[in-house]
Amino acid sequence: MAKTSNRGLGALFIRIALACYFIITGLCMLGVGGSVKASEAGAAIYEIFSGDLAKILVIVVAILLLIGGVCIAITIFRDLGNWDNTVMLILTVLWIVIAVVADVFSRSFGVNKLDGNAMFWILNVAKDLLIIGGLLSIR
Repeated sequence: MAKTSNRGLGALFIRIALACYFIITGLCMLGVGGSVKASEAGAAIYEIFSGDLAKILVIVVAILLLIGGVCIAITIFRDLGNWDNTVMLILTVLWIVIAVVADVFSRSFGVNKLDGNAMFWILNVAKDLLIIGGLLSIR
């Protein structure tokens, strides 16, 4: 019985953390404040794409993160049924793409950091893996 309540409490903490993280990252990507991951994701998108397409992609990613964060926050209080699984799947795939682009292919934040500041890069990859693991565990 204690094991079930620990899982419930752990899932609650993960949901709160992910909801806050996605909402704030989405807002920062839209220009409301600043965060490291929003800067990394935006910079990586601008490195791969250019001009208006990059701006549109940043806005789309930001909106998807905001919607995902709000949906996770709602699931704290209410079950969304199949909609919840769909949102979690979309967020998981989106975050995997963001993590790979920012942590591997980005000139500013990717594997190039291994030669100068390996600990920064390893910590960033670990954070992305924690986010992906959290999404998979509450799905």
